[in-house]
Order: sequence, then structure tokens, then C-alpha cells
Amino acid sequence: MKKKQRSSHDDERNVMRISMSLSAKLLAEFDRAMKKAGYSDRSKAIQTALHSFVDEYGWKGNDNHEGAGAIVLLYDNHTYNHDSESTESQHDYTDIISAVTHTHLDHENCLETIMVKGEIGRIKELARKISKNRGIKSLKINFVTMV
Repeated sequence: MKKKQRSSHDDERNVMRISMSLSAKLLAEFDRAMKKAGYSDRSKAIQTALHSFVDEYGWKGNDNHEGAGAIVLLYDNHTYNHDSESTESQHDYTDIISAVTHTHLDHENCLETIMVKGEIGRIKELARKISKNRGIKSLKINFVTMV
């Protein structure tokens, strides 16, 4: 007989009820933000906030763990040497790069998104290498831990 694999749905059915204390002001601010974000269920909004917290600190934690995300960079097309330095860097990280999109925003500005999946340390290494290039106006990493 084959053993049934555990799915994320099993974890969702195995919920724990918790209690927490918050100031009235913080709870009111959370409720306003929750409504602006389109949540009608406080528990779901808190779960989403907790996932974001885990992702934020998972990224800062063990570099050997797996994760996925996107490196988004805005750069000056005339200063940033996209054709050689960026492409070379990306070729060194084909083990973690899933896809790359490139958009010309105007004559000077380009937006590039590099979708990544793999070891957190390798993703950080790629982001550091890219960030050293001149002409980058902004570099952000949107990261999620693979739970």
C-alpha cells in the first residue's frame, strides 16, 4: 500500500486557535489596513501578515534553505551595461533563474524582473552581484520561503 503524501491542505485543516493582546489603536489600524487590502476575514489577514513576517525573516536566515521570488531592478539604460555585465551575471546563475522580463519604460529607463527559485544564499549572491553595476536606480527583492 502506498503512503499518502501530506499536502498543504492537511496543514490548513490542522489549525491552532490562538489568543493575542493588542492595543485598541493597533487593532483599529490593522482593521483599516485589512479592509483597504480587501480582506473581510481578520483571521485570513493575520495569516497573510504572519506569512509575510516568516518570509522576511526566512530570507535573512539560513542561506541553505530553498526559496523563490523576483529581483526587480530599474536602471538607466545608458549607464547600466545590460548587454555584457548583466547577461554574464545571469549566465552564471542559470541554476536559480527561471525567467527574465525586460521592459523599456522610456528612452532612459528599463525595468527588469528576474524570477528566481533555489537556495537563498545563491539568490542573495546574484542580487549582490547585480547591485554592483552602475546605473541601477532601484533593486528590490520580493521573496517567499517555500514552506
